[in-house]
Amino acid sequence: MTKLNALILSLIVSASAVSANARILRGGDLVNNGGGIAEKNVFYAYEKLDKYIQICLKSDSCKLNERQRGLLQEIYDHMSLEKANKQLIFASEKNAPGSFIIDGLVRVAKTGSTVGSPIYINSDLLYTKSEAEGYDPVSIPEAVAILVHEMGHHYGNYTHEELDLLGVRVSLLLQQKFISTPLIPWNSEISATVFNPNLTTSFPEVLLNVGDDVIDISEEYKEAVACVGITVPIPILPIPDLELLNKKPQASILHNVHWSKFKEKDDTLSVMITGNVSNNCVYKTNIFIRNNDSKINITFRMVKSSTGKWIYIKDSLGVDQYKDPWWKIIRLPLNHLQTW
Repeated sequence: MTKLNALILSLIVSASAVSANARILRGGDLVNNGGGIAEKNVFYAYEKLDKYIQICLKSDSCKLNERQRGLLQEIYDHMSLEKANKQLIFASEKNAPGSFIIDGLVRVAKTGSTVGSPIYINSDLLYTKSEAEGYDPVSIPEAVAILVHEMGHHYGNYTHEELDLLGVRVSLLLQQKFISTPLIPWNSEISATVFNPNLTTSFPEVLLNVGDDVIDISEEYKEAVACVGITVPIPILPIPDLELLNKKPQASILHNVHWSKFKEKDDTLSVMITGNVSNNCVYKTNIFIRNNDSKINITFRMVKSSTGKWIYIKDSLGVDQYKDPWWKIIRLPLNHLQTW
């Protein structure tokens, strides 16, 4: 078996284990919230829910009727009250039979009828079996649909069908703006997720999923991107050009994201993600110019634990914007200069 085949087999096998003792990494800090990757996605969707709802309210593409818009606006207006106390509680229908049965059906979540009521999430339904014999976690857009549905119960006597449709409206719009790229097809244990809220006024949310960790590198991406002022060409790859008088863009989008390189040493895996960057730049004329000729490399390392799960190595992250223009006519082997 080749090294590559062994790595792929290892990833597929390890995806079948869903750990209950996980960590969430955000902005360089570890916070122990428990649960697996699906629970982390629900937490992240909950944290960003007001932003996601606002995107739907401002977009005609969300296709809300007057009743739906009124309810969604109520949820948005009362978000601070909703989040005033610990609101999300994860439980299991299997461990407490009947606790999530409503109208004769097993539900993914339940809540009360008042603003701020706890929202109980049925962890049993947050994972579905994948084609790779592992388990796919609920995605962030899917988690948003669940949360919108449950919060809708706090504002009147709406039917489950009405709230399902409202949650789906918000979720479908978000899915158009989310890009998810797994390292191995049909395997979500190692993947990258990008959310581009707006093409001209915002920066993307960039998340790395490693095992049961969600690593938010949005701030690192924002710090790395730049509008290039003056470029002094260096015709040798991978040596970067000399760039002077760079400015921070007003906004940026990240697209065409793909896993470009990886290498394995013992139980440590080093990977590189490459994507195209489109920066919204303002120059002396005060005219916005969309700069589309840059790319970005995201590199990090992970290690396999004794249980077979991959764990992100803290402080291994690198985020670098670069160009690959026509004058790069001399190409040195990457392994002579790579540092990741």
